[in-house]
Amino acid sequence: MEKNNYILNIEEFSLYLQAEKIFSEGTILLYKTVLERFFQFCSQNQNELVLPKTWRYSDIRVRDLEAFLATDKKENQRFHETQVTYLSGIRSFFRYLVEKNFIETNPFQHYVLSRGFREMILIDDAISEIKKDLEKIDISQFQGSRNRLLIEIALNHGLTAKEMVSISNIEKASKQSVWVVFQNNNVLEIPVTTEFLAILDEYKKNLNLFFREGNVYAKEKETVILTNNQNDMTDSTAEHKNGFWYDDKNMPLKPESLVRQVNKTFKMIGLPKMNFKILREWTTQKFAEAGADIRSLQNMRQIKGIRRLKSLYKNDFGNLQDRFNVTHKRNKTAQ
Repeated sequence: MEKNNYILNIEEFSLYLQAEKIFSEGTILLYKTVLERFFQFCSQNQNELVLPKTWRYSDIRVRDLEAFLATDKKENQRFHETQVTYLSGIRSFFRYLVEKNFIETNPFQHYVLSRGFREMILIDDAISEIKKDLEKIDISQFQGSRNRLLIEIALNHGLTAKEMVSISNIEKASKQSVWVVFQNNNVLEIPVTTEFLAILDEYKKNLNLFFREGNVYAKEKETVILTNNQNDMTDSTAEHKNGFWYDDKNMPLKPESLVRQVNKTFKMIGLPKMNFKILREWTTQKFAEAGADIRSLQNMRQIKGIRRLKSLYKNDFGNLQDRFNVTHKRNKTAQ
């Protein structure tokens, strides 16, 4: 296909997204860029892809898209989430072609970009491998102790960012466990190490010092505590009293801010490929290896389909099912 032809169709598709789908300018620009690169790839590699010399949209199949994504990932070190966005743009374009009767069917309508387990494993043993890097974080400072504590919880207990920001307090329960209190008054007891308790103490100490710095938000928090018995608490200040994680302005962390702090910390200590999502996926693998049942893992990772969950396991999925059947006799009998 001539370049001018598909460029013209892409421009028409962009106007369609803007007028009928009300997509943002950023999304439209991203889709345009991906589509241009995809069709350019098809033209430059038509012999390897076994495409006709004058190929048309109806000649493109899943194998061509997979070849494009594999090459792009290898050359540009793309993350899985980025490639999912690329697939979304290409699928939308072919859906548009069907609506306009350019082609009869969308070859990518039901295509799902699989994620092999090896793509998920950046390091085999996260705790031992990154321990030395975590020690680079200065926990004597407020930000350092907060971020180190966030990482420890995400790495070892599988909580989501939304769950973590809803924590109202963490209290020592014993020498080997803590009580995690949430804003809805639910309480979770989790096992911890002596090192975790030391980091927790350091964060609480730094948090108290931070609120005594004399800034505006600290004064608001003190006012809330003093006037609480008089029921003279405003919504804005009440939020400070119930929170546990705060940013550099003493405002409660939001989920997106929490994730950003974790990702930024990993990059700072020399782990640019590690991020909050990788921690959650690694934690799932760790619980799977310990023999956790499928439903618990689905609930922890908030994934409905077991087939999607399979890609998060380092161990063979069949071995995990065997261990599950041994533990749960009813499931074994049903088979």
